[in-house]
Order: sequence, then C-alpha cells, then structure tokens
Amino acid sequence: MRQGNNDGGRTGRGIAAFWRALPLIVLLLCCARAPVAAPVLPGDQPIHITEAELQSVPGSGFTAPPLLSVDAELPRGGWKPVGLPYTADRELVPTASSGMRTVTDWYRLDLGRLPPSTQPRLLYLPRWKTLGHIAVYGDGVLIYQSHGSPIHNGYNHPLLLPLNPAAQAPTPASVLIRVDRLRNSGSGVSTVWVGHEEDLSWRYQARHLLQVQLPFMGSAAFLAVGAFAFAVWLGKRREPLYLLFFAISAAAFLRMLHYYVGGSYIPMSDDWFEWMTVASLLWLILFVHLFLERLHRQPSPWLTRLSVGLVLACNLATLPHVSRSIVSLYLFTPLLNLAVLPVAVLIFSVNLRKAYRVQLPEGRLVAAWTMIAVAFTGYDALLQNNLVGPESVYTSPYAIIGLFFVFSYIMFLRYTGAFAEVARLNKGLAHRLREREDELKQSYERLRVVENEQMLNAERRRLMQDMHDGLGSSLIGAIRSVEQGSMSDAGIADMLKGCMDDLKLAIDSMESVDADLLLLLATLRFRLAPRIEGAGIALRWEVQPVPPLPWLDPGSALHILRIMQECIANVMRHTRATTLRVSTAATDDLVCVTIEDNGPGFDVAEALQHGGRGLRNQQQRARAIGGTVGWQSGSEGTRFTLWLPIERETAPATA
Repeated sequence: MRQGNNDGGRTGRGIAAFWRALPLIVLLLCCARAPVAAPVLPGDQPIHITEAELQSVPGSGFTAPPLLSVDAELPRGGWKPVGLPYTADRELVPTASSGMRTVTDWYRLDLGRLPPSTQPRLLYLPRWKTLGHIAVYGDGVLIYQSHGSPIHNGYNHPLLLPLNPAAQAPTPASVLIRVDRLRNSGSGVSTVWVGHEEDLSWRYQARHLLQVQLPFMGSAAFLAVGAFAFAVWLGKRREPLYLLFFAISAAAFLRMLHYYVGGSYIPMSDDWFEWMTVASLLWLILFVHLFLERLHRQPSPWLTRLSVGLVLACNLATLPHVSRSIVSLYLFTPLLNLAVLPVAVLIFSVNLRKAYRVQLPEGRLVAAWTMIAVAFTGYDALLQNNLVGPESVYTSPYAIIGLFFVFSYIMFLRYTGAFAEVARLNKGLAHRLREREDELKQSYERLRVVENEQMLNAERRRLMQDMHDGLGSSLIGAIRSVEQGSMSDAGIADMLKGCMDDLKLAIDSMESVDADLLLLLATLRFRLAPRIEGAGIALRWEVQPVPPLPWLDPGSALHILRIMQECIANVMRHTRATTLRVSTAATDDLVCVTIEDNGPGFDVAEALQHGGRGLRNQQQRARAIGGTVGWQSGSEGTRFTLWLPIERETAPATA
C-alpha cells in the first residue's frame, strides 16, 4: 500500500519542480566545458522520453542480467504502459521476508521512429534508484550493467551510455532497462533522453555536478576545515568549540558518503556501511546541539541527556547482527530517517529559542539554518520513500554544505576575534609596560640622585676626615711652632710643603684610575719626586706592569697614597739615605709595592710598640683595603712592602 498524503505530495511536487529547474543554474558552468556542437540536421533534435512499457517479473533473489534479453524469456503479453518518471511502491515497515523476495522490472522504450543519423546517439538517464542492479539493452543486446554492491550501487550517479558506439552502426530500435529490486523496497526511474553527445553532455555534467561532485567537494572541504579546527584545538584545549566543529565535520563527511560512493569502492559490508550512515546522522544532530549550547551558553541538561540517550540507544539497537527484529538495516533506513525528524525539530527549536533569548546572532544563524536543514531532510525522506518523483535531487548534501559555510563563518569570527583579542591584550600590555618603564625610569632617576647625594656626602666626609687627620694636624703643628718660635723658617716651609702634598694627594685620589695601580703610583711620583730630589735623595723608579685591581676606588686609592706618602716621609725625615728605590711585582693573587732605602736601619718592633702613630696608621690603612704591610730593616737599609689582593670578595670597612 502506498504511504503518504495529498499535502505531502503537493509539497514534494513543488520542491521537485524546483530541483528539476536547478540544473539550469549550473548550465553556465557546464557550457564552458561543453564541446562545440556540430550543425544539427532537421529532425535530429534530442528526444525526451516520458512514456514506456513496463513488465515486472517476481523472483526469489538477485540474478545477473543475461547477455541477450531473449534469454530472460519475457512473456509477450505482459507489458503495460507507464509514464516516466515512474516509482514502484514500497513498504514503510519491512517484514521478515522483505529481504528475500525480489522483482525484476523491465522498461521498454520504442526508438523505431527516430530518423537515421550518421553520428552516434547516447542514452541519458538522470536518476534511478533501487536496492539492486540496473542493466541496459539495445535491440536485445546487453550494452551496460552496474557492478558491485546491490545496496550501495551508485544510484545517485546519472548514466550517459552510447547506444551505437561502433562507426556507422544504426541506432537501436528498442531499448530495455532492467532494474532489480527487493519486492518491498520499491524503485524509481526518471525520464530518459536520447540524442547526440553535444546535446546531452551538458545535461549529464550538470546532473553529475549537482548529485555527485558538489556533495563530494562540500564534504571534503568541510572535513579539511574541521581538521584545521582540530589542530587549533590541540593547541588551545580550553576552546571546545573547535573540537565540536571537527566532530561535526567528521560526522557530516561520513553522512554524505553514500551520495557519491558506490559500486565496488566500499571497503566494508553493506550492513556496516548503512549503519555508519545512520549513526553519523544521529551523531551530527547531537554534535550540532552541543555546539549550539556552547555558543549561546544556555544549557538544557534534560535535552542533552535525552539526545545522548536516543543516539546511544539507536546506535546499539541498529548494530548489524545484534537485533533480530531488524532483518536488514537498509530496509529500515527510510523509516529511521522519518523518525529522527521530530527529534531534530525539538532539539533545534529549543536552541533557536534560547539563541533569540540571549540575542546571539551566531546562535540564531546556526539554529535557523538547522531548521532549514531539517526541512531539506524531510524532503529527502519523502524522496527516499518514493513519495516524490525520482527525477528530483537529494537536498541534504546542500543543507550540510550550507551548514559548513555557517559554521566556517562562525569559526572564522571566533578565530579572527581571538587574534583581535590578542592584539588588544598586546596593546594594553604594551601600554602598561610603557607605564611601568616610565615608573622604573623615574624611580631609577630618584635612586640615582639619592645615590649621588649619598656618594658625595660620603666622599665629603672622607675628605673632611682625611684633611682633619692629615692636613689639619700638620697645619696645627706648624702654627704652634711659629707661635712658640721653636722652628726655623726652613722647617716651617718644609712642613707647609708637606701640607700642600697632603692636599694634592687628597685631590688626586678623586681622579679615576680605572683599576690601574701604576697610574696611581705615577701620580704619587709626580707629586713627591721634586721634594725627594730636593732633599738630595736619588729616586730609582723600577715599576713593572701588574694586573689591574678591580676594587680600586677613590677611597682605596687615597689609602694607598697615604701609605706610600708616610713611608717616603719617614725616609726623608728620619734617615740619612741617599737612594730611594720604588718597585712593583705580582704573584697569582697578590700585587706588591716595595720601597727601599740605603739609610741606617731601625728596630721595627720597638718603633711599632713605642714609636709614633705613623707605622700603625700604615697598618690600619692597609687592613682597610684588604692588604698588609711589612718592614725589613738593617744596617744596610730598610725595605717596606705593601701587599694588595688582585681580587677582593668583600670590601673591608674603611678606616
């Protein structure tokens, strides 16, 4: 009994008329590839066959088509006229015997009234659908037969066959189209065109583009973009939208396989391929629902649990060889497609309402398109159940292609939005970094000013202390001597010269010597050499290069100058030396400065214990810079040695 109603039939016929006109849209694409047509002779136009004769032969299984139609032993009087396109009724709910009983439909086309032609003629069949095989005979001889699986047999591929391929061969007067089918599955054959290649090739190319190539290219592009989204998700795990987009693209790719894959190209059984096709549709609906929930952020736990439960239940119940109540899944597929429609309508209408509630344009776009996709799927269900003429085109692939563009647009917005957000954050970070740099610069300037003030104050205190202890005490001594009249003019002049030397050495210590001890000793020689030679003492300067002293700062330089000055002053003041020798040397970690004279020696221990403060001051200054001093004195003269470290770990306290 034929299923359906008048309203569904009128809707189906309207959509079918639209899709019959759609190939004209693709005509512009195909005309560019169409060969240049030869001059058409009168009466040689392509003919559109809309009537045929049908004879149905029952059987109990699929049989291979015979080489000659006479071998089929068809009854002569069993033909009945039918209009094309023609559909054979099918059972909506299969029975246990549905997978065993078969029918072979023979369609006879009369071409005897065609005028003779010197060019080969072709037969063009836009669409055919059956659970079985198709074969074509010309004047009773087999000229074409389908191969591979009888279930996924390439039914969506249009046929373009040469009727008289040999040169100068006449066009067959009669064409037979043999269609095997399961008795309860129904079948369909579209109208037929017969004509020359230049008249039919563009029609075939347009059909092939609409029914095979565009679905393939759309699903492949969808999967490629989904793979890119998956790669993005691997580097950005906190964005599940990219993972859901990949899952949607994979499910859509599997769902669309049966539209363009067929024949012997399927590396699995018919049952498992059909199960994959049905399961992918269910998972596609579930993934789109989860995507929409993540998009509008208005979850419906009850709807998600219901969707997951239905998907898992249907997947498990339809597993091949599991349910005994399902004889063959491909017989139940049209019924399952109809049963899925109300569930999809419920899921997508709820998401559409939530998207409108939160004023989310992206969510409204996806939900609205999914509702359109449901309408397309409903039309395909009518076509699959033979409630719409077989000449129509399946629309679900284009619904999925549209879904691909919608999702790609959303992911593009998300992806570019992420870049814009990164740019905004970088701009804000750069602004905060500049502010922080300005703050640090100001803080550094303040710190530098404070450090300079502290350094100047410390240097001022050091100079004041040194002038008080050295120059001040010398001047006070000179003043007292003048007041008491106990010192001659020459002695006073000599004392004042010593004061000037103290002042000059204090000033010289403030000059940068860049860790160069020799430069510091050269300064000492420049200041004291005139006084030494004026005292009748010969100066022998035997200074050798020594390693630099990284710790040599103005304070340490002044200590060294004072030590050397005190030593030279003692030689000039307390000995009758005629020669003064200054030399330097270095070891692995020390530098030594030696001053030797040829005057009479002195008792070093007695001088350190009961003498003045001069020798003890030298020891204190040496310790202040991490060095040591030593004296070796005898009848032939005195040797003074100052040992200085090359590297100093911590700065000793300044005396």
